[in-house]
Amino acid sequence: MKARRRVAFLLPLAATLLWAPSEGHAQGFDSEIRIDQFQPASAGSPFTRAEGPHDKFEEGIAYGFRVTADYGMDPLRTAVVGGEPNVPGETSDKSPVKHALLVHVGGAISPLHWLNLEISMPFAPFETGDDDISVNQQPMSAGTGGVGDLRIGAHARPFSSKEFDLSLGARFWAPTGTRAAYMAGPDGDFRVELVASAAGEVGDLVYGCTLGLAPMWFVGRDGDRLAASCGALYKVVPMVMLGVEPHFAAFTYAQRTAASDVTPGLGSVDFALQFEPMGSAVFRIGDFSIGLAGGAGLGSAPGTAAARGVLTLGYAARGERVIVDEGTKDRDLDGVADGYDACPDEAGPESNRGCPKERDRDGDGIQDDKDACPEAPGARYDDPKATGCPDRDNDHVADPIDPCPLEPGQDSGGCPKYARYKKGRFTVTPPIRFKRKSTALSNEGRVALVEIIRTMRANPKIKQVSIGIGTKGASTKLTDKRASTVLAIFSDQNFDTSRFEVVLENKRAAGQVSVRVVR
Repeated sequence: MKARRRVAFLLPLAATLLWAPSEGHAQGFDSEIRIDQFQPASAGSPFTRAEGPHDKFEEGIAYGFRVTADYGMDPLRTAVVGGEPNVPGETSDKSPVKHALLVHVGGAISPLHWLNLEISMPFAPFETGDDDISVNQQPMSAGTGGVGDLRIGAHARPFSSKEFDLSLGARFWAPTGTRAAYMAGPDGDFRVELVASAAGEVGDLVYGCTLGLAPMWFVGRDGDRLAASCGALYKVVPMVMLGVEPHFAAFTYAQRTAASDVTPGLGSVDFALQFEPMGSAVFRIGDFSIGLAGGAGLGSAPGTAAARGVLTLGYAARGERVIVDEGTKDRDLDGVADGYDACPDEAGPESNRGCPKERDRDGDGIQDDKDACPEAPGARYDDPKATGCPDRDNDHVADPIDPCPLEPGQDSGGCPKYARYKKGRFTVTPPIRFKRKSTALSNEGRVALVEIIRTMRANPKIKQVSIGIGTKGASTKLTDKRASTVLAIFSDQNFDTSRFEVVLENKRAAGQVSVRVVR
């Protein structure tokens, strides 16, 4: 019943605590006070998921690493009764931790697209503050360097896509923290959090949010938390994103004084809140990212910084898994399977397709003594006069045996069947014509236009071609449909529109089609 009352009064209590005075930011030294509760979890961070490719993948693994430098000013403050000099009733503001630099080292890996494993560890290389403070006869010394609790988590993805990626799991905090650095409590308990994360990319917006809940928070165990770390970033340019990264947490604290029902330094409260909204900028360079964030903190929870700045360095990628059949043969024992070895009987490096480098000058995987073109890379052919030679017009007929090396014509001995390019002009035999009173081209005419397109692709010196359609004696409607027919052929071939034009010629008989090279 007591736990239910706490939950029922959480919202009005939260509003009250957010505006609590600054002297309420610390409690007695015997409570679970710590300054490392803030845990960056911006959009796409390994605390949310493995960075990099996050849609479903069948092969390989996704992984990410992050190092975050987190500076907090006044993350632990208290009001001490009996100031300097020791005047009864006078209070003075003290900061057991005035300046703190924490470094979070973390990473995550997805061995399967639905499984994410993460680990992180905070360190405090630098802490300073006011010494010789006593709160209710409990000494509080200035903070010193130390380590925090090791955090390990496992999460499953019931739904994964680029636009929305959902993961559910848990993480535990191992009691490795240093009390003198205010990064551990007195009990040395293991802590468990249930974790739900959502992240994704919608257009130029990248978002992510991680929600953590300690199950014993509901029964008020000292120091347990309900926390959310989020991020929303907008791609200003491909390499730069700007946005916000708010962090919120609600902590439960046990009443630890023997004389009264009061938590030292906090008063008679069961909850304390932490809210740190920050502006952020992320710069991406390939698989690397650099993040900057900063802002002021609100709330009464220990660890809430009056001002915080965060610098994050990240790396994320996806490794491909290579599967090799156990039964694959490798006759020359050079590590390249026979199916991929251009020289299966002679050992050579994989970079040279299994052939000896010193005998393959053009690096096409064909030894010089069998290469008809040893200084120009090419493919392997049955004809010894062609093997190892280039095929500039890509008609599968190598240049040395291709009578038309810049005019594709695979089905007709290496030359086009209807449209030939000679002396700077196309000659089409038979001429291209539309069928009488029809929008259909003759079969030969349609093939001829395709041959012209292929020849222009193989010969970039042909800048542009003009296709003329005769209109004399034909209706405008019929002429327009015939022009559309020609345009459709060029479109179906995905040909660059800047390299052709269709012109209507009223001096040419209807149905006749001319081809002219534009210089």
